[in-house]
Amino acid sequence: MDSLQSKKQRSFIIFYSTLFILVFQLLFFKVSPQVYSIFNPLPFLIIGLAIKYSDFLKSCALALITLIFFNFFDENFFSKQLIIFHFIISFVTLSFLGSYHFSKKINLDSSNFLSGILIFFLFIFAIFYILFFNDLEYEKLRSFIQKSIDQIISSYGIQKDNDMDRIIKIIMIILPSVNSLIFFTTFSLNLILSKFILKKFEIRQLTNVNLTDFTTPLWFSFIYLMMLILVLTQNPNSKIFVLSINTLICMSFCFLLEGYISFNNYFKKIKINTFIKFIIMFLLLFFLGYVLLLILLFIGLFENISKKRNKKR
Repeated sequence: MDSLQSKKQRSFIIFYSTLFILVFQLLFFKVSPQVYSIFNPLPFLIIGLAIKYSDFLKSCALALITLIFFNFFDENFFSKQLIIFHFIISFVTLSFLGSYHFSKKINLDSSNFLSGILIFFLFIFAIFYILFFNDLEYEKLRSFIQKSIDQIISSYGIQKDNDMDRIIKIIMIILPSVNSLIFFTTFSLNLILSKFILKKFEIRQLTNVNLTDFTTPLWFSFIYLMMLILVLTQNPNSKIFVLSINTLICMSFCFLLEGYISFNNYFKKIKINTFIKFIIMFLLLFFLGYVLLLILLFIGLFENISKKRNKKR
């Protein structure tokens, strides 16, 4: 009887979790593409932290099947774009939480866990770049960026810069890693926000991903330094340079996270509501953008060097 009741409860959990994911995915998607691009991992993370991993896996699969099924009846309401994004975000969240559970089984701390995840991503990225990103794809992407910039210039009446080709070339080189860095940052912010929401509604987290004690490991810092040396010594037109600078930018996320934690620890001392603090951080990120990211990066690098020096003493 207890076993039957337990199965029934789990069925309800999976059903309502699936509904929660679908409703909020659709809501964000319909409100604004910008809102969706920032908050699309949020419903997945809220559910993923609150229920068992196996139930979360079933909820993601059921939500995907539901989207595909309804897409046959109304492509405008459940578009193919939403299905693709749903698949990618659910896969990333499942991989992240699954890796976290595995790291706990082998007693791997959060610092080595996150750094290892990032290195694994870079390994996949390097293989993808070498195998699939050929000259034809490069020219297609370059043409798209050129067209987008020309449209912006004509729309706002901006005078065309003579160095535009050089700017486009730089954008082409660093675009993959910048997009990856933005995704890592928004995913982390959604993780923090999901933990806050669960705590606010007094929902117990079955998976408690704790990032407050994160410190960039020494082995990661050594690889980061090697990438910096490669960037400074390689020919800017070589594939090694492109891979090195993209790797360097992506790896900067760990120091960025360390800078955020340091800034947040200082921010906690200010006695204002936690939600207001989060809104302030979000607005700073929205309006300052890359400037804030650079500030946090330098704070993270400084904090990491300080910790390493204090350990030696």
